[in-house]
Amino acid sequence: MKGLPVGYAVLGALLSGPAHGYELKRRLNSGLGPIWHIAQSQLYSVLARLEREGLVEGHLEPQGARPPRRVFSLTQAGESAFWDWATSPVRHVRDVRIELFAKLYFLRRHAPDRVPELLSAQAERLTRLKDRLSQRKALPTDDPALARLTLDFRRTLLSTLLSWLEEAKLQLLKEVQDA
Repeated sequence: MKGLPVGYAVLGALLSGPAHGYELKRRLNSGLGPIWHIAQSQLYSVLARLEREGLVEGHLEPQGARPPRRVFSLTQAGESAFWDWATSPVRHVRDVRIELFAKLYFLRRHAPDRVPELLSAQAERLTRLKDRLSQRKALPTDDPALARLTLDFRRTLLSTLLSWLEEAKLQLLKEVQDA
C-alpha cells in the first residue's frame, strides 16, 4: 500500500476489532486527534481502497428499522501490512511529526515491547542521514549563503531529533519500570 499513512492508521484502528466508519473515525480521533485529522469522506475513500487491495473486508450489518451499516475488519494481509509499517522507521525527517507518532501510538497500545526497537531503528536511520549530510560541503544552488543555511538547518534538525529520540526512549523505559 502506497501513499500517506492514513491507510495504515485505519488498519491500526481495526486491530481493536471490526468497526463501521463512524466508529473508526471515533477511534482515530480519540488517539491521533491531536496529531492529525482525517475527514469522514477521506476515511470512506481509504476504506474502499483498502478493501480493493484486500487489506480489509466489509460486510453489511443489519440495524433493525434503520438501513444496514457497513462494518470493516482486518484481513490477514491487512494485519501483516500494518505490522510491517508500524515497526519500520520513517524514511524522511518530514515524516517524523505525523507518521512516527502514529506508529508509536499503535505500538504502545498493541505491542509496547516493540517501541524501543522502533525508536532505535529510527535513530539509526537518522544517524546515517546525519553522517551523509556531514560529508557535504554545500547544497546545489546558485545562492551559497542559502546553501550553508539550509545545510546547517538540516544538520541541526537531525541532531535535535536524535536527542529527542534518546529522551523518548528513556521516558518510555522509565514509564515501564514505574508500572
